[in-house]
Amino acid sequence: MTRRSLLDDAVARLTDAGVDDPRRTAEWIVEDVTGATRAALYARPDAPAQPEEVALVARAVARRAAGEPVQYVLGHADFYGLTLAVSPAVLVPRPETEAVVEEALRRIRSVEAPWVLDVGTGSGAVALAIASERPDAEVFAVDVSPDALAVAAGNADRLGLAVTFVEADALRPAFADEVPPAFDLLVSNPPYVPDAERAGLQREVRDHEPGLALFVPDADPLLFYRALAGHAERLLRPDGWLVAETHADHGTAVAALWRDAGLADAAILPDLARRDRIAVARRPPDSPST
Repeated sequence: MTRRSLLDDAVARLTDAGVDDPRRTAEWIVEDVTGATRAALYARPDAPAQPEEVALVARAVARRAAGEPVQYVLGHADFYGLTLAVSPAVLVPRPETEAVVEEALRRIRSVEAPWVLDVGTGSGAVALAIASERPDAEVFAVDVSPDALAVAAGNADRLGLAVTFVEADALRPAFADEVPPAFDLLVSNPPYVPDAERAGLQREVRDHEPGLALFVPDADPLLFYRALAGHAERLLRPDGWLVAETHADHGTAVAALWRDAGLADAAILPDLARRDRIAVARRPPDSPST
């Protein structure tokens, strides 16, 4: 079998399984297994495929055809110029979250040696992106899941980026006692999908990504944003910023909640798709310490 016939067979199998964008997905799998570039797959269609490559591609295609996200199949995902290891213990980093990183970086652009806290770090994507762009920053990242923290710490070690990881539950009142005070930035991509929306999600998300990082009770979809507001009051320096990704339907409510909590300049900003998905607010400069 040639690498090109291996690719064509993968495309056919993924198409039959109803996978979105089967050709690009097949290209990713064959590229990853063989080490060939996309250009090489088409420029050298008669290059032979090794038996072990055929077997590995077949297993990867079967997993993707069964609904597993291709990033889990390959074991890695690209985010903000970084290649991150991912597993079912963490969410797959998404392009729209890169806009959250951009906004977070903008808020600390003029701050020398900023202190940053990433709440609900998962794979470490946001914390590591900020650390890579601001090597002068002191970056902390927390998650309630020890399995997620193991993935994130492995990514930090592999990339040579300095991030301090802490296991902590952002919903506990004592959360603010488990990390240092006086941050210039709190950033978060918290769970925000109401349980009622679970059945309507793509099977890749619903059946494979960690529910702990996705879902919130229908009765309180702003649960984590309320907690973040409380943590901002305790952990942010005066004029420090809170930046978080939100559900597109709840952004306005998040901004209102933060204004009611006493935060200043609360606003909702669009993501790359022009959906209102990035909430920002600032601790007032005259806010008393707690």
